Amino acid sequence: MKICCRSLFLIALLAAPIENAWSLPIHAPRVKIDSGIVEGSPFGSDGHSGAFLGIPYAAAPTGALRWTPPRPVKRWQGIRATKALGPSCPQQPEQYPHFWKVTVAALGGDPSGVPPLGATSEDCLFLNVWTSNLTGRAKQPVLVWIHGAGFIAGRGGDEAALFAKSGVVVVTVNFRLGILGFLVHPALSKESPHNSSGNYGLLDQIEALRWVHRNIAAFGGDPNRVTVFGNSAGAAAVLYVLSSPLARGLIHGAIIQSLPGGAPFLNLSSAESAGQQMFKDLVPTGGGDQVAAMRAASVDLLLAKNAAAPVGPIEDGWVVSNLGTETSLQIPMIIGDNSNEFANLALLFPDRVPKTREGYLELLQQLGPPFADQLLATNQASSDEAVPAVANKYLTDRDYVCASRYIAGKSEGRTWLYLLSAASATTSEGKQLGAFHGADLRLLFNLDFGLPEGSAALRVGEIMRRYWVQFAATGDPNDKGLPEWPRYHESRPLPQYLMLSDPMRAVPTDDKGTCAVLDEAWEAIPTVKITRPRSLIEVIAARHRSK
Repeated sequence: MKICCRSLFLIALLAAPIENAWSLPIHAPRVKIDSGIVEGSPFGSDGHSGAFLGIPYAAAPTGALRWTPPRPVKRWQGIRATKALGPSCPQQPEQYPHFWKVTVAALGGDPSGVPPLGATSEDCLFLNVWTSNLTGRAKQPVLVWIHGAGFIAGRGGDEAALFAKSGVVVVTVNFRLGILGFLVHPALSKESPHNSSGNYGLLDQIEALRWVHRNIAAFGGDPNRVTVFGNSAGAAAVLYVLSSPLARGLIHGAIIQSLPGGAPFLNLSSAESAGQQMFKDLVPTGGGDQVAAMRAASVDLLLAKNAAAPVGPIEDGWVVSNLGTETSLQIPMIIGDNSNEFANLALLFPDRVPKTREGYLELLQQLGPPFADQLLATNQASSDEAVPAVANKYLTDRDYVCASRYIAGKSEGRTWLYLLSAASATTSEGKQLGAFHGADLRLLFNLDFGLPEGSAALRVGEIMRRYWVQFAATGDPNDKGLPEWPRYHESRPLPQYLMLSDPMRAVPTDDKGTCAVLDEAWEAIPTVKITRPRSLIEVIAARHRSK
């Protein structure tokens, strides 16, 4: 009788209308990884999707582990709940929201719609995974997002999660920032077997990629199809990690968005001097254990020192080497920028933009008199009033657009270049700002902030996501139903890039304009005496010139 009733119950269940089946409870998904079992939250209602938030990928870098390479996380017993984002790495709490508040206000929106950063902690080495393929046998490509914000702010949050609904497994990553992630100091170099310090934030990213290689198959991801993508400082991080022997074999594709090629770049010795200067007041000269005192210092004290002397990645010969050379640019790559990057950067960093013709000429002359004359011919400012707009355009070209074009030209792998020109807001201010720094994030991730993008921008964002997903899946962004995107090296008679606008179109590069002059100027850098620190793109160009 019991068997009969049980059979009838199963028959009734199978015969129930499909809408009743959806009302059955969806259990929290669980996945076994190399450090234990994690329990996430359902991501949709299909029963094979999950969001796993706040998974530790390395031990807490605190105490004696401050300013050391990431160490393995300890295995845990039982089931670990991974249902909430972990805390962000230490930073000034208003730094990252400030960028978006200033930008949203400039777009004509309400900056109060920008969410706060949330909790921070030195115990911050967490990553997050979104997947719609927990039960799938065919493994999906993997997109690993590296956040930007100058290596001093930001977090690996949920911004990229929507990609998981398009047939990819998504990973976002926290990594150490600012002085805790990139301090270079001779005492720290001395205790390293590689005679190196700094780049701890890059080592964190590489450790997260190793975690992906070991564990992502359990989430339905393919460890042999991992694409890393990032914006601004995150784009620079992608370039640095590509240049690291420690990451060899972990990355199969790269998407570099708004690379800050004009950012100053320090070598190990100059960075060590700067680090030593930062801590000269902590321990009297010749007395005490300076490293112990540094590791015992409060986070607030360190953040205050960071504000006075920003730090960032360096080429140390161990974590980063062969920066930007053919050796590091052999995998498939998408690279590009926004057409008006400095529109909002000028508001955030007004001292970078000259206000007079005299200041503008000094800006052009940083590359040397012969090139300044050529640049002035194509970037004229007839009056002081005209200077800000012309300078913004020149800085966008010099620090972003032309730098990306130069790297695309030197790459050895399959490369696709783009320029985003679509405005991401329908307000009059938004149309004037155009494709500002970060506009690609609004379109890719649907970052609304209470300021709708408009139908044209939404179409561009949807097509961008399709390109990104197809690239992660096949190493080529082209697919049926998408506008053709020519490979940079194979388009004739001039290399072509894709204008991300509505409608989209392939455009030949200009071989006589600002970028052509900058190419020549950058490659002349080794023969020109300059007293200022070289920029990232100047260092890369010098490598190619010396070959």
